[in-house]
Amino acid sequence: MIVPVGCIATSKSRAAPGPPLAGCPLVIPPDWTPVHRADGEQVGWLCADGVPGPALPLLLTGTPLTGPRPRDEAAALLRQRGLAALDRRWWARLPEPLPAGTFAAGEPGEDWTWQPVLLVESSPTGCTVRPEWPAPGQTGRALLPVPVAGLLVEEPPEG
Repeated sequence: MIVPVGCIATSKSRAAPGPPLAGCPLVIPPDWTPVHRADGEQVGWLCADGVPGPALPLLLTGTPLTGPRPRDEAAALLRQRGLAALDRRWWARLPEPLPAGTFAAGEPGEDWTWQPVLLVESSPTGCTVRPEWPAPGQTGRALLPVPVAGLLVEEPPEG
């Protein structure tokens, strides 16, 4: 079943981003260069990181894969590990319980807590996450803008 969602323009990251949807401006910085596999699938981005030469390899979510390195090396690393690096536990601030359906979670509420999540899909205009261990009957999904900045992190912040 295909359900229209607010900020995801496509489920295929190799597709060119369409126009931003209402309320979801396209926020990929213009100096980011997309990196694709030989089959055309986008696997990440290269960011010049403000210095000539090295580039910062970024996942489809805009999260750094490693530190800056030569552009060719950074692109090869993304082709080799970019998609696999997304397949892990992430942490996002979400309401408890997560409402049914799909909702925008780009501006967390003060009462939202850090919860373990899995990335369901990502595109240049947004990504979708779900709880790692949803309660029985819990089917909610959260939409986050790309780049995710501090909205989707590898480890839960302390405190």
